Amino acid sequence: MKTDAPIRPQVSLRPIRRGVEALPLLLALLLSALLWAAVDIILAHEKERELEHGYRQLDYLRRTFQEHSHNTLTTADQILRLLKAEFEERPGTREFSEFRRALEHSSIFVQLGVIGADGELQWSNVPFKQVNLKDREHFQVHVDRDSGQVFISKPVLGRASGKWSIQLSRRLNHQDGSFAGVAVASVDPQYLARFYQEVGLQAGTVLGLIGHDRVLRVRVTDKETAIGQTLSDGAPLLRALHQGSDGRFRAPSSFDGTMRLYSYGQMPGLALSVVAGFDEAQVLAPYQERARSYRRITAASTAALLLTGLLLWWLLARLRQARQEVEAAHAVFSASPDPMVMLQRDPGGHFHYRYFNPAALTLAGRRAEEMQHHPLDQVLTPEDALRRQLMLDETVRSGEVQEAEQTMSYPGGERTVRWTAVPVHDGSEHISHVALVGHDLTLLREEQRQLWLSDAIVAQTHEAVMVTDASERIFRVNPAFCLMTGYAPEEVEDHSPGLLASGVHDAEFYHHMHQALQSRGFWQGEVWQRHKDGHLFACLLDISTLRDGEGRLTHYVHVFSDITEQKHLAEQMEHLAHFDGLTQLPNRNLFQDRVCQALARAERNGTGLALMFMDLDGFKAVNDSAGHNTGDRLLVEVARRITSVLRKVDSVSRQGGDEFTVLLENLNNGQGIAETEEAARRIIAAINEPVLLDGRSFRVGASIGIAFYPADGDNVELLMARADAAMYQAKARGKNRHLCWTPELAPGEA
Repeated sequence: MKTDAPIRPQVSLRPIRRGVEALPLLLALLLSALLWAAVDIILAHEKERELEHGYRQLDYLRRTFQEHSHNTLTTADQILRLLKAEFEERPGTREFSEFRRALEHSSIFVQLGVIGADGELQWSNVPFKQVNLKDREHFQVHVDRDSGQVFISKPVLGRASGKWSIQLSRRLNHQDGSFAGVAVASVDPQYLARFYQEVGLQAGTVLGLIGHDRVLRVRVTDKETAIGQTLSDGAPLLRALHQGSDGRFRAPSSFDGTMRLYSYGQMPGLALSVVAGFDEAQVLAPYQERARSYRRITAASTAALLLTGLLLWWLLARLRQARQEVEAAHAVFSASPDPMVMLQRDPGGHFHYRYFNPAALTLAGRRAEEMQHHPLDQVLTPEDALRRQLMLDETVRSGEVQEAEQTMSYPGGERTVRWTAVPVHDGSEHISHVALVGHDLTLLREEQRQLWLSDAIVAQTHEAVMVTDASERIFRVNPAFCLMTGYAPEEVEDHSPGLLASGVHDAEFYHHMHQALQSRGFWQGEVWQRHKDGHLFACLLDISTLRDGEGRLTHYVHVFSDITEQKHLAEQMEHLAHFDGLTQLPNRNLFQDRVCQALARAERNGTGLALMFMDLDGFKAVNDSAGHNTGDRLLVEVARRITSVLRKVDSVSRQGGDEFTVLLENLNNGQGIAETEEAARRIIAAINEPVLLDGRSFRVGASIGIAFYPADGDNVELLMARADAAMYQAKARGKNRHLCWTPELAPGEA
């Protein structure tokens, strides 16, 4: 009888030409080139679309600014026409009080005036010193003839007002048509510039108003406002204006060199044009991000194609060495700890042992001569031989790999083995052999039975459980963990628990945690974690260490309890205790606490502070006529306006109803009163602006009383009482004004 014989499979390969071996690599190069060409075409289209979108936004912005500037200048010219008509009808008048009253609160005009035929300033709506303006361009242009048109000057520094302005002027005539002087309206360029801040544009945006004399009336960016700059002859904007009154162009800025997209247009009826520009880098930022993403993906795809081509080329080259490698495989077969068997199928369909490795002999408890060429029923028990025969028959019938876990009787006792049956062809479709590879699962199944109960308990608990190994890689999670974090088990297993890190805790926090685990073997505390969808949640976390019989650390057990809702509830209660529910301003309690702290700081630093008490004028009428909902929305808008005109360090509070208080700190004792009164005027002006709600316009005012520390009191109650008294006096004196407290306001006060 023959003894154990080595496996020597025969491998027959067709000759492979080197040109065929290189074909996958050449194909990969071609596909990569086509892929890059397609990406370049897509990116070019994306860039063109992004630029067109930017130009459309620019057109809208330019038209909006053009309409705003045109309305401003048209309004100024209309007032100028009224002044001209009034002067020519009553040449001797010097009062024009109606113009003073009309322009008292206007933010458009620096000055409105009349210049006599001799160039002397005869009348102005603001106080002025005698000054001669006959050398000014806006005067000279009207001396020789009456064009009947308004003249818009370059920005000039007013001799009477002392402020920069754009002069709009019209000629004044005597009844016989002779020159009687000039009516002038000085428009504040900053009024036009404030359009930028009100719209709130992105960085790099520029708006400009330019005359046909190449002089910029105003140019505003997010960084600065420029007045009176002159464009050079070769400026791109001038070249564009020569080509048409409206259009677009792309060019570097003549002032800061930034490459921008521009939209320009001529202002109807005026010798002015409006230009708006976007920083091209800002416009193309989304495109650049997509381009980088496309190129990264394309580069990765190219690398994958080339690697695949190289791999196929390498595999084809390796086939030439297959015979030598098969010889090496025999050594692996013999040394494998898993049982391996090759069974030969006879014409009757019965299987006989042909080859086997030492591990198969050990499992069977037999010598080689007791297995070589013997049928199944001579080596195995009848029942085991039948089950093995059925598995082998299915492998031959299907022609596919079969797997089966079988518990069978061996001389050493019952063993549970997972067998894999692989069909082996003889060079044709006929299956002549079946290879069996086994893996002994006896010990594993016993361990699994021991772990089943503990796994079931962990799976059923309502608290999230995460088990990590000694290297802090996630080993196991339960369903409650998945429900709490949003992650499926396969998404976290073998990952670091750091994927849940919220970024709230610093390195020192985790250092103390690890110190506690090393010294005590457990840690407990509150931790903020990050859900899979990105939101944060708070949890109570218990971490315990597990060690083996020899004391070596093997695992960490993390148990989570979600406490986010409790923390949010506590935060909401804290907020409601200190802030007004309607306006979200500090309430009375928080404001008084801030005043107490401010008084302590002022006493310590030797500085002053001011406390304002204000009450809205006309609010009750709005509340009664339009309803409480409209009144509430009006109060929210008033709160926003008060805050917007104050410093960030100042405190604003709603005391209740339509009463508000303001705290101003760090006041210089010499200039504190002036600063505070200026702040009060800003507040009143802001509140006086109409409020549009549901298509209706509402207007309210504010009466403000002011008390100062230390002059008017050194505690919260006294300052509040005196500011309140001053406020009531402000209402009594006509409302919509501010008044500082003086002893005369409360003569009976102790």
